[in-house]
Amino acid sequence: MAQKYTRFIRAINTHLTTNTANPPRRAMKLLYPTSLAFNEQAITGFPGLTLHPYDVKAPIPDALVDAEILVTWTNTNLADAFARMKNLRWIQSLAAGPNDVLSAGFATSSSLTITTGSGLHDRTVAEHTLGLLLAAARRLHEMRDFQLQGKWPGHLGGPQPDRPAGSFRTLRDARVLIWGFGNIAKTLTPHLLALGATVRGAARRPGIRDGIEVFAEDELPALLPETDALVMILPGDPSTDNALNAERLALLPPHAWVVNVGRGSAVDEDALADALDAGRLGGAALDVFKTEPLPEGSRLWKTKNLIVSPHAAGGRPQGAEELIVENLKRFLAGEELKNVI
Repeated sequence: MAQKYTRFIRAINTHLTTNTANPPRRAMKLLYPTSLAFNEQAITGFPGLTLHPYDVKAPIPDALVDAEILVTWTNTNLADAFARMKNLRWIQSLAAGPNDVLSAGFATSSSLTITTGSGLHDRTVAEHTLGLLLAAARRLHEMRDFQLQGKWPGHLGGPQPDRPAGSFRTLRDARVLIWGFGNIAKTLTPHLLALGATVRGAARRPGIRDGIEVFAEDELPALLPETDALVMILPGDPSTDNALNAERLALLPPHAWVVNVGRGSAVDEDALADALDAGRLGGAALDVFKTEPLPEGSRLWKTKNLIVSPHAAGGRPQGAEELIVENLKRFLAGEELKNVI
């Protein structure tokens, strides 16, 4: 620990000090977004570092385009930043998947490090996913539909069969498959287990993660028919486009539910709507879509047993300042940053 601290101080001093051949360097600039409540005091105390708030929807001010560090969150000005911020050495996205940063052109820069907000959304997305699963199992969406009609949904109340075969009515003894078993899945799983569910995972690399068996994706044909609830937390990249297609949907039992809190591009929405309207699938709860906001004319609004959630699972990074401070220490010490893409 003492050696690491010494390297950290030495790195700061190297940045600040000068010799007779070189003039003093100016302070390093870090720009942070005003699109979320940001505790600037949590990042003070770094010699030679100045902090500057900026509007994520406006062009970067001329006085700030020479900044070395840019923190992003819900930006719409990244194309402008890519065109004008030539001194950038590190972008810290607070999103779990910085697709906006990459699509703005920064992915082509070899002199720039891009880090993600992986871990900042684990609890919020896990909580929302649990809520969607419970809403599906307990038919809360159907109760709400009857309420809006001023009708009593008697078939949903009173004496009910306990865990009937071929149904998804409770998380107790439910077979939950989480496709995309990362930090969010690891946060969600203990809550599912506490409610009595059986949890398995599917990912590119198989193994045991936090006590849960995670299978390779090529085993999905055997896993899907044994699934009551499929939770999708896949990243957004070309390899996951329409990962849940008509062929894989057909492997799910007709009572199964699909919950997607990863990326909308991972689901073939037309194939999903076809399966729901035809009664070949129990239901779906989607928090992400191929096009957002979901267009008014989309068939998904009226699809049977489909819960539309407006990308509400995340949207509130928790612990952003702690991640930035940790990566700042590493950055100034010349060490590898956390969550590098």
